[in-house]
Amino acid sequence: MSVTDLLLPLFLLVFPTRSRSQCPTNPSPIVNDTQVLFSLRDRLGIKVWNETANPRAWRGVEWSSDNRVEGLALARFNLSGVLPAIWDELPSLARLDLSQNGISSLEVTGCKNTQLNLLNLSSNSLREFPGNISSLQSLESLDLSANFLSMAGVPKFSSTLRSLNLSINNLTASVSIGGNLGLEVLDLSHNGLSGSIPETFGEMTNLTRLDISYNRFSGDLPDIWSKNLELRYLDISNNSLQGGLPPSLRRLRKLADLSAGYNSLSGPLELEDGDFASIETLHLWQNLFNGTIPVKVGSLRNLRLLVLTGNRFSGAIPPEFGNCSNIRQILLDSNDLTGTIPGELSKLSHLQQLVLNYNDIGGELPSGLSNCTELVHLSLKRNKFSGNIPDSFGNLSRLRYLSLYSNDLVGSIPASYGKMSSLIYLSVSSNNLSGEVPAMLQNVSTLQFLFLSNSGFSGSVPDWLPRLTNLREMDFSYNRLSGEMPASIGRLFANVQLYHKSKLLLLDIKMLGLVYSSFACPTSINFSSNQLTGSIPTAIGDLYNLQLLDLSHNQLTGPIPESLGKARNLSKVWLAGNRLNGSIPSSVADLSFLTTFDVSNNSLVGRIPDSPQLSSMDAALFAGNQLSGLPLTNTCSSTATLPHRPRRDGQGGSEHDQRDVTTLVSVAIFMAAFLCAFLWTFFFTLYRSSMPLQSFLA
Repeated sequence: MSVTDLLLPLFLLVFPTRSRSQCPTNPSPIVNDTQVLFSLRDRLGIKVWNETANPRAWRGVEWSSDNRVEGLALARFNLSGVLPAIWDELPSLARLDLSQNGISSLEVTGCKNTQLNLLNLSSNSLREFPGNISSLQSLESLDLSANFLSMAGVPKFSSTLRSLNLSINNLTASVSIGGNLGLEVLDLSHNGLSGSIPETFGEMTNLTRLDISYNRFSGDLPDIWSKNLELRYLDISNNSLQGGLPPSLRRLRKLADLSAGYNSLSGPLELEDGDFASIETLHLWQNLFNGTIPVKVGSLRNLRLLVLTGNRFSGAIPPEFGNCSNIRQILLDSNDLTGTIPGELSKLSHLQQLVLNYNDIGGELPSGLSNCTELVHLSLKRNKFSGNIPDSFGNLSRLRYLSLYSNDLVGSIPASYGKMSSLIYLSVSSNNLSGEVPAMLQNVSTLQFLFLSNSGFSGSVPDWLPRLTNLREMDFSYNRLSGEMPASIGRLFANVQLYHKSKLLLLDIKMLGLVYSSFACPTSINFSSNQLTGSIPTAIGDLYNLQLLDLSHNQLTGPIPESLGKARNLSKVWLAGNRLNGSIPSSVADLSFLTTFDVSNNSLVGRIPDSPQLSSMDAALFAGNQLSGLPLTNTCSSTATLPHRPRRDGQGGSEHDQRDVTTLVSVAIFMAAFLCAFLWTFFFTLYRSSMPLQSFLA
């Protein structure tokens, strides 16, 4: 054994290499880190780590090549309370995700020798900024979003911090960013910040992404952006900002995404040569911009999404839009636009969505739009378009949504529309069309929503409707349809999914993906205000998945079919203004989802079936008949039907059996009461007769 071997233990004893107050290290990291993980499992109650005894197989643990724990992904691990400073015990830890737990506070001891560069504490229960967290000298990304933080300022972090997310907290008034001018990403959205936009933002020269949306910032949008040369994404939407878009903002050469909607920005939209040179997404919806849409928009060659919805723009759509060769979506609805759709739009080969609703645009629909072969969503409702519906639109094989509602279109739906293999939504309501409902629509197997109301259609109700196996909502009201309803109507909606809760979302259109994912509208049939005759077919009871039925204001006769009660998912029924007779069938009381049952102004007689749903409705729904019973106040006649009491399958016997049982119980109660009264009288009389004898003996 050498002298060195003898002296080394003594040297280590006298001169220890690290004090206990410093961050721990160990020449055997796998042993030490394993021990720490076992300790954390027990202290934090991490049950999923009990599934195996080998920490290297534990969920959420990331090991480095030299057997160090370098990452912990503990999101949704049901952690709560005060969390210890894990990074003090795992000195090689670089990434720590504690999101979506119930952590209320964090123990931070001030250790500066950590390698931690990413800390995610989002979606917890933090109410105070974790103390000394700014001492993490290598921290690059800190996410504290979706907590309950309220503070006046952000502590000064190390110069390494690049991303700070404080969104969805309780920040109010103004907040100081604490001199963290080196930030590249700052998210303060969904708070209660107010006052003017801090000029400090303009000093953050490394900033690439700034989100201050959904706050209460007010005043003019400041002209402070000339130093933000790296800024690519800016979201100032949903505030109370005024004024226009300042020159320093428009001239940012790298700005690709600007969202400024839901403010009070006003004045003409000024664009000069070189403005928004890299802009791809321009959201200015719901402001007060006026004047004409600048022709300079046509020079924005990188533009993919333009949203000017809900402003006060006037004049015509600039033909220069045809130069935006990369544009995918154009939304100009709810303005005061006039003129026509420029033919130059037919050059936009990548266009996926065109929305011009609620304007005063007129003229004929340009057939050249069929050249936009990637078009998915075309909405032109409530304008002044005239002429025929273009036959060429039938070539738009990717089109899913087409609304021509409320225009001055004439003619009929072209036969070519039967080839539209992707169409989900079609509305030509409130136009001046004519002829029968086109039979070629039965070939559009993808169709889910068909709105043909108030358009001048005549003829009979199509018997081919059940061939549209995906159909869930149809409106043929206010036309001139005549004849009887076909029995085939009972085969509708056999395969659709039902929604009993109120969901107004019609189409989930992701702005950059145009994904039509969920349809939450109730199934409905609307043939109201036509000239239908005959009786309501008994097949109506086969519509088990039907939720809304409107046959009001026709010339229907005969009784309401008893089979209606089999359509158990009905929630609203309108049969008013017909010539229906007989009584309301007792089976209606079985419709447990029913909230509206309008049979007013018919020739119905008898008693309204007894049910909680019917008795709680407005009496006006039953007026104009010879009816009685709740919710009406008049008494039932001698010919009234017995109240119907629905029962669940397997519970009780028939109504006749139940009435027999009730009679027997009543007789038994009467006999018991009579016997009690007899015995009480007998003993009381006996007691009184004994009183004189007792007095005499006394």
